[in-house]
Amino acid sequence: MNLTQPHLVLAYHAVSSTWPSSLAIPERILAAQLAFLYRRGFTGLTFAEAERRLVAGTLPPKSVVITFDDGYRSTLRAKPILESFGFPATVFVVTAFVESGAPMRWFGVEKWSSSPHAVEMTPLRWGDLESCVDAGWEVGSHTHTHAYLPVVSDDVLQFELARSQEAIASHLGTCETLAYPYGRTDARVAEATESCGYLAACALGSVHWGAAPYQRARLELMGADRGIRLRIKLSTSAGFVHRSRLAYEAQRALRRIHPRRDWFPSGSEAGHSKAEPGPPG
Repeated sequence: MNLTQPHLVLAYHAVSSTWPSSLAIPERILAAQLAFLYRRGFTGLTFAEAERRLVAGTLPPKSVVITFDDGYRSTLRAKPILESFGFPATVFVVTAFVESGAPMRWFGVEKWSSSPHAVEMTPLRWGDLESCVDAGWEVGSHTHTHAYLPVVSDDVLQFELARSQEAIASHLGTCETLAYPYGRTDARVAEATESCGYLAACALGSVHWGAAPYQRARLELMGADRGIRLRIKLSTSAGFVHRSRLAYEAQRALRRIHPRRDWFPSGSEAGHSKAEPGPPG
C-alpha cells in the first residue's frame, strides 16, 4: 500500500545545551519549536500510531510525529518538555549499546568518545526505555550496531534488522518501526524491512519523494531553526516541494556533485559500528 504522507515527521538526535554538535538541540530551542506546533493545533502521535491511523483513515488533519535517533541518554531531557505540550515521541535505539551500556561509537560520532564531551555518548538503557514507554512513547529500532544498510550483505542486513527488533520486543513488548542509520535506504533495504515484519520505516533528508510505508520522509530540525526560518521550514508549501518528484531528482543530482559529508560513511567505514562484530557465521 502506497498511501500519501499527510503527517509531519520530525527528526532529532541528542538534547543538550552544552554539546557543540549538530546532533544536539538545546532544551530551550526544542521547547520553542514544539510550542510553535502546539499553538498551531498539531496533534502529537507516535510513528506506529500515525501509520495505523493513516491506514484507518482516522489521522487528525494536523498530525506531528516527533522522533529521536540513536538513543542518547540525553533524550530523557525531552520528556518533560514534550509532556508539557501533550506530545509523545518515538525514540529509535541502537540495541547493541542499550544492552552493553558502552559509549556509542560509529563512523561520524566516534570522535566525541575521546573528547571532553564523551558523556554525551552515554546510551539509554532498558530501564530508561521502560520509563519512556510508560510515558506514552514508542521505542523503535535503529538497527543493532548502526550499520550503513545499503552497502552491507544480505546476511548482515537481516541480522541488523532482526536482532534489534527481537531485543526491543523481548524487553518492551513490541517493536514495530525502524529508522534507517544515516537516514538512507534503497529498494533492497526497504524490502528486507518489510519482510522482517516492521510496520513502517523512515529515512532522513531535506527531500524524499514517495510515501511508501518503508520510505517515510522526515524533516530534521536543528538549533538554528527559529523564527522565520522555522516557519518556512514547517510551511505546507515547503513540505510539498520537499516531497515533489522534481525536488527528489534535484537532490540526487546534487549528491553526485557534492563531496561526501564527514559524518557519512563510505567504503570500509560503511559497515558496523564499534559495538561488536557482525552476525555469527
